[in-house]
Amino acid sequence: MNSKTSIELVYPRTHFSGPVVVFAVSELKMDVATSTMETDAQEKNLNKWDFTCDVEVDCKSEENACIIYSTLNVDKELQPDKVRRLMSVSNGKLSVRFEAVEARFLRASFSAFMDALTLATKTIEQFGKDMEL
Repeated sequence: MNSKTSIELVYPRTHFSGPVVVFAVSELKMDVATSTMETDAQEKNLNKWDFTCDVEVDCKSEENACIIYSTLNVDKELQPDKVRRLMSVSNGKLSVRFEAVEARFLRASFSAFMDALTLATKTIEQFGKDMEL
């Protein structure tokens, strides 16, 4: 599938506009689930990772998936006591599970990961031989 999206980012003193392809919408499955937070301190400790997000990205090939996995796996979570990221590669797909103690940590981790994923994907498209994601 060859769908391209044009986005515009405006930062102070910086302007970028151009095509960005990460993956087609049909190739991204996201399941964001939050469980109710328990008020009991003991149950809260047992259910520490109340907020989760699962993402599966079709990388078109096992090689692309392994390149992206290797690139993103070196960046560890800044607060591992508050956010966990579990990644795996199978059949050309990168699967990622985020777990967090609060929704704001989940959002921040997911957002930073998607930025890095976008960069890795654009790099493969730009410099990989005959590779297009």
